Amino acid sequence: MKRSVTREELQRPLVPYEEAVATILAVFAPLEPQSVPVPAALGLVAAETVVADLAVPGFDNSAMDGYAIRSADTAGANDEPVTLRLIDDLPAGSSPTIPIEPGTAATIMTGAAVPPGCDAVVPWEDTEPGDGVVVVKRALDPGRNIRPRGEDLEQGSEIVAAGGILRPVHLGVLASIGRTHVVVHPRPRVAVLSTGDELVPPGGKLMPGQLFESNRTMVAALCEHDGARIAADGLLPDDPDAIAEWMRTAAAGADLLITSGGASVGEHDWIRDILEREGSLSMWRVAIKPGKPVALGRLAGTPVLALPGNPGSAFVGMHVFGLPALRIMAGRDPQPRRISATLAGAVKGSPARTQFTRVRLEGDIAHPLPLQSSVVLSNLLTADGFAVVPPGGLPDGAAVTIELL
Repeated sequence: MKRSVTREELQRPLVPYEEAVATILAVFAPLEPQSVPVPAALGLVAAETVVADLAVPGFDNSAMDGYAIRSADTAGANDEPVTLRLIDDLPAGSSPTIPIEPGTAATIMTGAAVPPGCDAVVPWEDTEPGDGVVVVKRALDPGRNIRPRGEDLEQGSEIVAAGGILRPVHLGVLASIGRTHVVVHPRPRVAVLSTGDELVPPGGKLMPGQLFESNRTMVAALCEHDGARIAADGLLPDDPDAIAEWMRTAAAGADLLITSGGASVGEHDWIRDILEREGSLSMWRVAIKPGKPVALGRLAGTPVLALPGNPGSAFVGMHVFGLPALRIMAGRDPQPRRISATLAGAVKGSPARTQFTRVRLEGDIAHPLPLQSSVVLSNLLTADGFAVVPPGGLPDGAAVTIELL
């Protein structure tokens, strides 16, 4: 089956690069917050500010294995050891009730609550045990070897602000105050589809004119690397009915549907037709190089980002549009990391399109890599980022913005 290519679509003006980026930023919004178990929140963005509703630790406790004492009883112990009578044994987790009176002590383990009357803990190595007594050979100041209540966290302390990314230490601190759940922006669910009669899944048998399909693997990996999860993935020939059915089904369980291939003006390119027929199309064909045939629309209420089929173009499309969309949905800053650099070589560029030139960095010097073709993927293995080259190109030695990979 072939579609009719019209003069109107061939002559449709390209969407300016800045306008296309603004469209992405406007279309997507953070996903509705959800309460998730703390262990599942790693790398997610907090949708609430969390403060400690209790102090950690909640009681004064021993920092050493040793003996709970009154510091006043050890005055002069450096010259003349002091003998104290043992009245209690306090393992970690115990709840002491017997106060430390003058001339007495209690065996205590690290982390155990100090008993009433105790204002210091003498470590074992500074003592000699006896029968029902302990001999203290060192004088101690008040508070020595005692971890005070709230030393780690005071009640009301902020643990994470809304908008903060939850790191492993956040999860540990949340657990330390007894939290089992935290409200976050969830991981975006992404459905990934590659289309093309010429494509064969890796491991299949190549016939003349066929290629192993790589975009599905690459796009899914980029999504997962950026914190999303893959809800569905597929590889289909250029069959409009099969493509439409797959997209409808996948859209029901995804926050974003990403396709590669079938978004240009060829007789076998069906993605735009499907969006216009069954959903909506808000953007098509962007003034960037590589990656011009990018489309953005909706199907069954789910956003659809259609990328070109050439691997280099698909990667650029994910960098410029796909990853920012995912970051917005996850509640994160959508902007890529940028630095300023100097070009070590002229970039001819495109007369009317913003070009994303793959570069290798040496300090603040950006070396354009060979083989900038849209079909080439492998030179991204050594690339540090994209030089954003305006229409018309840049001369050798020009200042340029680098978007880091």
